[in-house]
Amino acid sequence: MKHSIRTSCLIGLAAVSTLLVTPAAFALKYAAPEHKLQVDPKLPVWKPGPITINPPEEEFHLVGADVMDEITFGWAKMFRKAYAPKMSVTVEARASGAGAGGLIDGAHAAPVGREMLPAEEKAFVEKFGYKPTAIRVATGSVGSLGKTATSVIFVDKDNPLKGLTLEQLDAVYSKTRLRGYKEINTWGDLGLAGEWANRPVRLYGLKAVNGIEQFIKYKAMEGGEYKDSIEMVKGKGFVHAFNVAAEDMAKRPGGLTYALLANKTPNVRVVPLAARAGDPYYMPTLENVYSHKYPLSRFVYIYINKKPGQPIEPKTKEFLKMVLSKQGQQIVADERVYIPLNNEIVRAELAKLDSLD
Repeated sequence: MKHSIRTSCLIGLAAVSTLLVTPAAFALKYAAPEHKLQVDPKLPVWKPGPITINPPEEEFHLVGADVMDEITFGWAKMFRKAYAPKMSVTVEARASGAGAGGLIDGAHAAPVGREMLPAEEKAFVEKFGYKPTAIRVATGSVGSLGKTATSVIFVDKDNPLKGLTLEQLDAVYSKTRLRGYKEINTWGDLGLAGEWANRPVRLYGLKAVNGIEQFIKYKAMEGGEYKDSIEMVKGKGFVHAFNVAAEDMAKRPGGLTYALLANKTPNVRVVPLAARAGDPYYMPTLENVYSHKYPLSRFVYIYINKKPGQPIEPKTKEFLKMVLSKQGQQIVADERVYIPLNNEIVRAELAKLDSLD
């Protein structure tokens, strides 16, 4: 089901949310506010640029993540208002997995609450011969189950490990070890002594393919292959599966798992992480996620169909410039779950947009 947000009628956000959710896709959840962050004052102010309006009206179509519904609707309303009365904006908030299919079917932009999965990207490449282009548009939440959340690493609460680098995390989970760290099988390989020295690292994970294990694969393992010894946990959804892992770690010392902050139980603790050896360790606090000092901070994206050698369609570029502006990021900040981008990241994405023309 889809609904066209037009200049002729203003529809309240709650009403739009209801209209866009089909009975088979109740992924829209209430997410409690996590922050009161202000937009970076250095962000550029957006002034609508010229675009061609073909009579009787110009259409802009978005298909993608229901978990990004509130900010996507906000951007749609802003864009429609800027080019009133001839701009019609249509939003289909279905699921992150709908983004690639939406672009294949002709959508102008696809809000996706994670990196595209390999099969999604493959389907796009098979149709067009090149990959979709990803633009970072917000930082993921710190710990909300309803919105793309920061990934964390759990160990036993009594585990004395001070922290992990991404190189070590790669060597813990990966059999390919593309980051070049030595093989890790025991806690002694990570520097622990005494009763921990010969204790095996018992790994937990989710069966591929899903957004969280793919993020760990992409971010920590540089696309490498998971070890065959990982204990794949099961449950009613990934949230319950991570709870199963955390509970099992209380019974069998030596466990390690990627998870979400919402899965933390009294018998596990979050391991501080560093991007590389010699860097400071960071915990997944709001400040560290906002700055992306915490290495497993997440982004959410808008994907577009950008053919190599051709410029971005003007209305699509204007929409993305708006999203990356002070006004566009204010919509993210006002939602209070997803986190607005800082000036450094915005400037990098705007430079990317210019380089694509």
